[in-house]
Amino acid sequence: MKKGKYGLDAPTVVIAYIASGILFLFLGITLSFKFYYASWLINLGVIFLLVGLYMIYGSKIGKYKMRAKIIERLGIKGNETALDVGCGRGLMLNGVASQLNTGKAYGIDIWSTTDQSGNNYDAVIQNAKIEGTESKIQVVNSDMREMPFQDGCFDIIVSSLAIHNLKNDEERKKAILEIARVAKQGCKLAILDLAHIKYYSNILSSQGFNIEHIDKHQLQIFPPVKVLYAIKS
Repeated sequence: MKKGKYGLDAPTVVIAYIASGILFLFLGITLSFKFYYASWLINLGVIFLLVGLYMIYGSKIGKYKMRAKIIERLGIKGNETALDVGCGRGLMLNGVASQLNTGKAYGIDIWSTTDQSGNNYDAVIQNAKIEGTESKIQVVNSDMREMPFQDGCFDIIVSSLAIHNLKNDEERKKAILEIARVAKQGCKLAILDLAHIKYYSNILSSQGFNIEHIDKHQLQIFPPVKVLYAIKS
């Protein structure tokens, strides 16, 4: 399967790390000719550059590996109705859709270029064409805190690096409660995020989900992520 073009995650942060690394290296090398203690600037520059490059690796390679791992764990049969909450440019949406035969995958987002470069509806569709999933997906411009779906209509729900972007715990709770609302009995859920996983877990447990497993400190993406797997009982 061809891989779509899923942009650079947190592009402003990556640029800041790379630019800072170059600046500190330049200052460190320049000043070290006069001040021996300026070498710490070189070390700082190397650290910033490495973090920036690590983030680029996560965007270009690591998140594909995470997608494959999550999809394998979900054990998709092919006839499910699936949802990607905060689908971005469609990485998880198209990955799940590629496993479907008679099923359908829905993606929702309101798209922010701060979270991912080139982030918009057209990018999702273009990536679906590249990955051969266009006929299996439907993309909806919708806020995850108020989804336009009936109760209990999804067999599989995924979300990747999206829910943490909401401004506070109360807003994140709204999103998790919406996920619980639209999940069928027996729905398989996977949430990948940088933070708040325990908070999500507590809310989901109160809504009838069995928390199967939490994969901690997944290093394919920087900062390291966690993945929550659950089933609605």
